[in-house]
Amino acid sequence: MNTLMIENFEEILLSSFSLSSQAIYWSNKNGKIIYANDYALNGLGYTLEDIQKLYLWQIDVNINNKQKYINKLNEDYDSLSLKTYHKRSEGEVFPVEIVSKFTKISEKEYIISYAKDITNKLKKDEDINFYFELINSSHDMIFLIEYDTKLVEFANHRVCETLGYSLEELKGMKISDFSDSFDKMNSIELPEVFKKIEKLNKITKFGIYKTKDGQKIPVETSVHLKNYHGKDYVTAISRNISDRLEVEHKKEELNNKLRDYNKTLQKDISKVKQELIEYENIMKRQSKMAAMGEMLENIAHQWRQPLSAVSVLSTGMILQNEQDLLNKELLDAGLNDINEQVQYLSKTIDDFRNFFKPNKQKNHFNLKDLINTSIKLSKARYSGEHINFIVNVENIELYTYENELLQVLLNIISNAKDELVNKDYEKYIFVETYRHESLLEISIKDNGGGINELIINRIFEPYFTTKHKYQGTGIGLYMSENIIKHMSGLLSVKNEEINIKDVSYAGASFQIKLPY
Repeated sequence: MNTLMIENFEEILLSSFSLSSQAIYWSNKNGKIIYANDYALNGLGYTLEDIQKLYLWQIDVNINNKQKYINKLNEDYDSLSLKTYHKRSEGEVFPVEIVSKFTKISEKEYIISYAKDITNKLKKDEDINFYFELINSSHDMIFLIEYDTKLVEFANHRVCETLGYSLEELKGMKISDFSDSFDKMNSIELPEVFKKIEKLNKITKFGIYKTKDGQKIPVETSVHLKNYHGKDYVTAISRNISDRLEVEHKKEELNNKLRDYNKTLQKDISKVKQELIEYENIMKRQSKMAAMGEMLENIAHQWRQPLSAVSVLSTGMILQNEQDLLNKELLDAGLNDINEQVQYLSKTIDDFRNFFKPNKQKNHFNLKDLINTSIKLSKARYSGEHINFIVNVENIELYTYENELLQVLLNIISNAKDELVNKDYEKYIFVETYRHESLLEISIKDNGGGINELIINRIFEPYFTTKHKYQGTGIGLYMSENIIKHMSGLLSVKNEEINIKDVSYAGASFQIKLPY
């Protein structure tokens, strides 16, 4: 040591102590504090004069009396290293790590102590311990693997429990010693859902882990590359996906069954649809046959009078001929009368023939002519009933199914007549048309008393009828509604009060609404 240092030793030592980032204390062998640097004074909250009045056990929480101090001194006389707690002047305590050394100065023994506040260090240790507890309590398997050597550096408790190895055994193993690709697992195939994840997310891998006793466990592993102190490590978080695989396979089995069921269901639906079509065709044929029956009855009524006339004329001519009374003049007159009746019958055939034509194509026709035809065809049967028709119809050109609409009109008018024939008052059927923007409404109403409110909502059901079984089939209105729907229209009914010559009647009102 040169002269300068010797002469200025005390100043140099004090400056060093002042600049130190650790708390430094001098005390004599009895524990009396002689000196403390600025870092120590600031940390404890004392002035130098105040701290020089204290002993070491007055600032130490664990060695807090003279006897403990003496005991500790006797244990480690040459040097002392311990972790304890210091107490600040206001009473707050904090953890410190102390290194002390005994030295002699001028034949007197002193203790120099370096105290380091380890509050942050303990907090970091606590955090690290907490994180390790979390890692070890995780249900996932967590590895730390050295990137270059592929050796396991760390594994949590779940790894050891699952694979059956101790941590010491694992640290001597490479990841390849217990890991394999997924296709090596004979009993399990990788479902499509996992293949997609693996393809889209490169940090998620699927494989199998082999346990110490030879079992194979399917796992999903998230892999991350980390650099620590210039060295690369891989963190791998793996979870057992046996349950997930089982669920996925069951899901795939259910999907396959569902696809098979859908195929079967489609076949059943097609079969039912075909049966419905066949049923609908039967209903149409029944409806048509019922309408044809009514038409034939109408033809019979139309033909009864002219056929009777032909019979009378021909019989009279035969009798006249037998009695030699038939001359040329009488013969010509009789034949002319017979010809007139035959022409009438022929015209009747023409009127009815169009109704029976199986026309399934749309055509242009005049609505007023069609309504007049429907009234004319239906009049013969009830010619003696004195039913009045009030017709207020526009000349409107329609493009739709003419014969189908005629069938609906005849059916509604026929139903109205069936109700009116039993009434003993003046009978009316009103047929009117209205235009509503793009809709045409045909209204057919009567004064026959209306429809019972208990059944009015059922009259469009198939086979529902209030007539005797020999008078009605119950499919007329059902088919009429279907025909109008086929024309993109609507058929509805309601009861309505009708005033005729200052007399009020109840009646049924049918509305046919068609686009035109």
